[in-house]
Amino acid sequence: MKKILKLSLFAVLSGVIIFVGIKLVGSALNRIEKISRENEMVVESDDTVYASDSSDPIEQRVNNPNNDAKPISAVSYEDVSAIVDAVMPAVVSIDCTVPVEEYNIFGGMTTYIQKTSGSGFIVSQSNKQLFICTNEHVIKGASTVSISFCNDYVADAMVVGYDTSYDLAIVSVDISKIDKNTLSVIKVASIGNSDDIKIGDINIAIGNSLGHGQAVTVGYISAKDRTINVDGIQSRPLLQTDAAINPGNSGGPLLDIYGRVIGINCAKYSGVLIEGIGYAIPINNVVATINELINSFSIAEGEEGRIAILGKDVSEGYSKGFSMPMGVYVFGIEEGSRASESGLMVGDIITMVNGQEILSFDYLSERVGHYKAGTSVTLTVMRHQKNKYVEVEINVVLDTLE
Repeated sequence: MKKILKLSLFAVLSGVIIFVGIKLVGSALNRIEKISRENEMVVESDDTVYASDSSDPIEQRVNNPNNDAKPISAVSYEDVSAIVDAVMPAVVSIDCTVPVEEYNIFGGMTTYIQKTSGSGFIVSQSNKQLFICTNEHVIKGASTVSISFCNDYVADAMVVGYDTSYDLAIVSVDISKIDKNTLSVIKVASIGNSDDIKIGDINIAIGNSLGHGQAVTVGYISAKDRTINVDGIQSRPLLQTDAAINPGNSGGPLLDIYGRVIGINCAKYSGVLIEGIGYAIPINNVVATINELINSFSIAEGEEGRIAILGKDVSEGYSKGFSMPMGVYVFGIEEGSRASESGLMVGDIITMVNGQEILSFDYLSERVGHYKAGTSVTLTVMRHQKNKYVEVEINVVLDTLE
């Protein structure tokens, strides 16, 4: 009897051990399957950089960073929600329609309308216009642009101008087309100082993620002065953040812990080995450009300025091969033009306009087109003298396009 009892207890105990073992193995297998399934979903994305799809000049305003502010280590979720509440009236969603042409099966062209979404923030307001900053790739090729404000009011907008080198654009909304209730709640964003940002600082991203409306993500500044290649073109230096940046976030603000704009969200890395790598344009790099674009609103078509020269790009390859500075090589100046009277010489290499770097002739033309003909701009040129290049500054009055 005792022997039978012992065998029974042993069988029960063995069953329990086997049951527990099966459960543990089952749980492990389920976990491995889940991770594997997640990895399969991530693998669908390759390792590519995706673009996450006149008034008073804007200034870098220090909004109340008082001495009573909590130290960074004490920032809480309540602090973030308060910042979001304060900043959201300055943030907008942008929806565009873009005509797309493609060949059909009969060899002809078919045009269809593609809808795209992005984000932006209000940077200036005059008596007649509201100016909104976003990315150039958000509005590129758009036939219509509409703005959704924080109270869901929607208004049509027009593209004022853009700067392809910085992936920057300004759109405007006619004040008379905005209802009084909306005007009473929206506000201009406060501009911070991206040069003061340190690696490890907390930052907040707001944007129209996936076109579903404004969403908030929080992270840290991971790195500064990063450059990436988008469609084979190297970007200007960017801030890197681990705050989630998704399609639709493009053009939205990256904020410091005081709610000031320190960057413009523009891109992210995506891939199986990549986690939390987003990018934003440092606001200090584009304040001057934003003001130029806003001021260009008052320039009538045909009154844009130009520099009357023939120029050729000195690319990185030419620069290394011929020991020349990068910029625009002047190989001709139109006779009788303002440029011919300025002291600019054939052989000069234009490297900057009003302190902004110039790397191509197309960008030089785009840049001076932000100014009205007759305006004086300062060119920084590299001039070859005594077997070396020396820097010279020249004031040039812009000619008309004709």
